[in-house]
Amino acid sequence: MNEGTFMSGIDLAEYIQERMDTLGLSVTAAAGRSGVSRQTWHKLMRADIQEAKLSTLMRVARTLETPEPYLLNLYFYSGRKRANQG
Repeated sequence: MNEGTFMSGIDLAEYIQERMDTLGLSVTAAAGRSGVSRQTWHKLMRADIQEAKLSTLMRVARTLETPEPYLLNLYFYSGRKRANQG
């Protein structure tokens, strides 16, 4: 795992929490809509996941009504930008 991926996990966690709040989704509801387990949602929301499967990220994006490329970019690149700035 590289530092950029970990940092991106934090960005992703913040984004997921914000979108779930905006959409009024509970973890249970998000899990039911996405087919992604509640445990995985909790891990994503805590940035406690070393590697997320691409299929999981795609399901999360659809559930959060977020364009898939945006969520993937957030996960894979935003932390690297921050890490490179520091």
